[in-house]
Amino acid sequence: MSKARNLSLLSAVEAGATADQTKADIDALGINGVNKNWIINGDFQVSQRGAFTSATALTTSSVFHLDRFKSKHNNISGTLTHKLAQTVDGKVTNTMLLTATAGSNGRVEGVQRIEATQPFVSQTITFSAWVKSNSASSRIIIHQNGANIQTSSNQHTGGGAFELLKGTVTCAANSGDLYLYAGIQAAGTGNVAIANGHYFEMAFVQVEHGSVATDFEHRIYGEELALCQRYYYKIGGLAVNQPICNISVWSGSDNYGVIDFPHEMRAAPTVTIAGATSYTLLVDAVTATSTSLVIQGITKQSCELLIRRSGVFGGGKSGWVRGTTATITKFDAEL
Repeated sequence: MSKARNLSLLSAVEAGATADQTKADIDALGINGVNKNWIINGDFQVSQRGAFTSATALTTSSVFHLDRFKSKHNNISGTLTHKLAQTVDGKVTNTMLLTATAGSNGRVEGVQRIEATQPFVSQTITFSAWVKSNSASSRIIIHQNGANIQTSSNQHTGGGAFELLKGTVTCAANSGDLYLYAGIQAAGTGNVAIANGHYFEMAFVQVEHGSVATDFEHRIYGEELALCQRYYYKIGGLAVNQPICNISVWSGSDNYGVIDFPHEMRAAPTVTIAGATSYTLLVDAVTATSTSLVIQGITKQSCELLIRRSGVFGGGKSGWVRGTTATITKFDAEL
């Protein structure tokens, strides 16, 4: 997104543009042709699920760690680390590091599934990333799910420095969902010989139309976070007495509130709650801890909280809900 485009949006809002005009500009911030890079969080700015700045153990099943990227190991053991403020290609950026902690014939990889399919049918695309590795089996791969076609980039030399890996493919007419795989693996996403201590560190991950790998498109943090929150969003866990939402007291025990998501999610999310009984209710200067919490009426835009606490408040009042560091509600609409 160009600086001029961002200024144009701000000017439209400040000048009192119509709702339809403003919505059109906001929609254009998404991955729809205005942004050339179809990978979300390709410079690893966003990490909603945790810090991961210390090595975190991978599992044999794919798990979302850094936003929009799943990661796992196969037939070995490994870790993931979110490295901050690294210098790559003369620029400061965050990186994602995968490290093998045991050797065998296996693989360690990160993967992102691209939601859009139609824009790639019969189109030429180029995928690229800057990669640092000590394994010559390090590569990035585009997998066309419908056509079951894998296309590999050039391999890393294994020399321990950052190198640009890239590849180009014309997608099939039945290409289907696209997956970008990145890691120490075979060209067809299979196992290879991996030694203890082999690593794969990547930055500036990009998928774009055309046959040339262009400079990485940097999006400001707010844009990247908004794109990530289409798939995953959490509230709470930040501070004692953190406001969650307003509530209305329907009866002495039933209290209702609405959480509006910051951006429309891809689908009605799956909701998980940690520390639900740590929610506190504040009505007429009276504070009480909830005895149960139910999430209901879930849509792509919002959900309703039914918070029960009997024998404290009378009906017909209003107040608000507070959370604590132990109270985390997660909304997941990942692919």
